[in-house]
Amino acid sequence: ELFMISQVNLQLQLSGSEIMKRFHTDKIGTVGIWIAALSCPACFPAFISLASVMGLGFLSVFESIAINYLLPFFTLVVLVSNLYSWFNHKNHLRGFLNTTSPFVIFLVLYVFWEFAFSRTIFYVALLLMSFVAIIDVIKPISKRC
Repeated sequence: ELFMISQVNLQLQLSGSEIMKRFHTDKIGTVGIWIAALSCPACFPAFISLASVMGLGFLSVFESIAINYLLPFFTLVVLVSNLYSWFNHKNHLRGFLNTTSPFVIFLVLYVFWEFAFSRTIFYVALLLMSFVAIIDVIKPISKRC
């Protein structure tokens, strides 16, 4: 009980920026999007072999939940986190790269889903999101005033 109270006090003392840094919400969101995409082999056939090699074939049972709820939720988490980071750091190139992928994923899910090219765009956006997340770990953004 004492541990929970101190944890709540710590979270109340942290600002929004410190919470984003501490919990790495954009990285968690990127991993969540990957898991949601890997659990939809009918939607994204390129991930069928990757999911089976990783032992995630059992996730196909939750395909409708992953594509309808998890994928948009984690995409929104990444988008909000990266918009907040862009607002704080004022680095326009990195901010644009960070927010482009989640925005494109939303476009694919809700606008271009019926078209044949939507899967290719989704794969490119997912790879770009992963690439930018790795770059953010290797070389974090410094704040510009």
